[in-house]
Amino acid sequence: MTTFSFRLERVLEWRLAQLELAQTALSRVAAEHARWNTILANLGNARAEAEALVQSEKPVNGADLGALARYQEHVEQQRKIALDRRRDCEARMEQQRARLLQARREHRLLEKLRQVRRAEWELAVDREFEALAAETYLAQWAPPRRREP
Repeated sequence: MTTFSFRLERVLEWRLAQLELAQTALSRVAAEHARWNTILANLGNARAEAEALVQSEKPVNGADLGALARYQEHVEQQRKIALDRRRDCEARMEQQRARLLQARREHRLLEKLRQVRRAEWELAVDREFEALAAETYLAQWAPPRRREP
């Protein structure tokens, strides 16, 4: 009796490694996306704080207003850059999700094939046991062989 061995075991292991790599890559891109969201939130907060300083009850001179305008311009440029990079990150995330989905499919396909092969092997082993049991049972009832002098 032989033990079960799946001929594509190394391929299955390789597909599992690909799946793990795809998951790791998606995690990295998702973390980058979260960083861009944080940067955008910080830029929005910085702009609001600068506007609040100008709108306070303290008197503001023209130089301060000019500096605020330049700062708002700078923050808006940074926000546009961050939005572009976040959009790029979202596109890469969608591509990585597609890769992850494909890797999952390929791994799942081999897993199912392995299960089918295992079930076939178990069925063959069961048949061997049944045949052996039937032969053993029938051997009990067979007449003893006579020795010839």
